[in-house]
Amino acid sequence: MSDQTPEPAPANPTAAHGSDREPRADARRNRERILRTAQRLFATEGLGVPLDEIARRAGVGPGTVHRHFPAKEALYLAVATDQIRRLVTRAEALAATGDPAALFTLLSEMMATGAENVAVKSALVAAEFDLRTAAPDVAADLTGHVADLLDRAHAAGAARPDLTVDEVMALVAGAFAAIRHAGAETSPERSAHLARLILDGLRPRPR
Repeated sequence: MSDQTPEPAPANPTAAHGSDREPRADARRNRERILRTAQRLFATEGLGVPLDEIARRAGVGPGTVHRHFPAKEALYLAVATDQIRRLVTRAEALAATGDPAALFTLLSEMMATGAENVAVKSALVAAEFDLRTAAPDVAADLTGHVADLLDRAHAAGAARPDLTVDEVMALVAGAFAAIRHAGAETSPERSAHLARLILDGLRPRPR
């Protein structure tokens, strides 16, 4: 017979495990709510919105925001990275359609997303944050999807044959600068017009 006294079992093992999981689920929901709110406020009110105001609009406590994002730069980076992840998901859906013009749909949406948060991207540049360094897997994933859609557009004759994926990505980045230079960040119509001008240059020239 053992002299060891067995350790008492938890009074409610299921509840104990559940309490471990629930805070994580709550934390994910809170983080998502903060990101959506910050993205909207940065786009409509600029980067000067205090973290405490973002917390109030998101319906969470200031401590929750500061726990997830201890500095404003961390929130800028998270907003931009989240946007890229959403574009990756959109690219996957477009690829599944088999539409040879899907490249232009995706690029148009990329430019619209960038126009809404061009200030966030400028803040990252000013803080010397490069998404390709800070979130290399996500950035590479998006570039890979753009390359696949470009290959499909090339095969269908929908994109000019001398166009490379590096040039496409450079032009998208240039579109953000053009939109900012034109002061069109808050005008979806003007930013969409600039995007169309750029995208027209990617199509084959008429013979």
